[in-house]
Amino acid sequence: MEIVVYSPEIAGNVGAIIRLSANSGVPVNFIKPFGFNMQENKIRRAGLDYHDLAAAKTYETWEEFIDINKGAKICSLTSKATEPYWNSSLNMYDFLIFGPESVGLPDDIRNKYDQLTIPMQSNSRSINLANSVSIVMYEAIRQHNVN
Repeated sequence: MEIVVYSPEIAGNVGAIIRLSANSGVPVNFIKPFGFNMQENKIRRAGLDYHDLAAAKTYETWEEFIDINKGAKICSLTSKATEPYWNSSLNMYDFLIFGPESVGLPDDIRNKYDQLTIPMQSNSRSINLANSVSIVMYEAIRQHNVN
């Protein structure tokens, strides 16, 4: 199982996700366009010295990612879903995909795949991207170690 972050907008979230990847051993894939410059200090600060330890790939487009990963089993994590992430065997997926901070995954991507959500209060809009990745990533690791 790998994490995919589609079109992230906040450098600090990308840095935090790189750090999560380095510490968990779970590969992460970033798909452009980005809402920031990849050289921003916020990425370096949040990722500290973990960039070289993380298994991180970058793709120019969604189409490039899909072309390289043909036949992969993908699940989208979205606030628009109703099924909680813990009700699914997360490791049956090759990729768990998260969308940009302000708008989430585009409908044409989200609707193509299974959809799971992180339950939250009904008056809440979303959970921070790096926190969402962390929650779901560590549940996948827990499930893998239990089974």
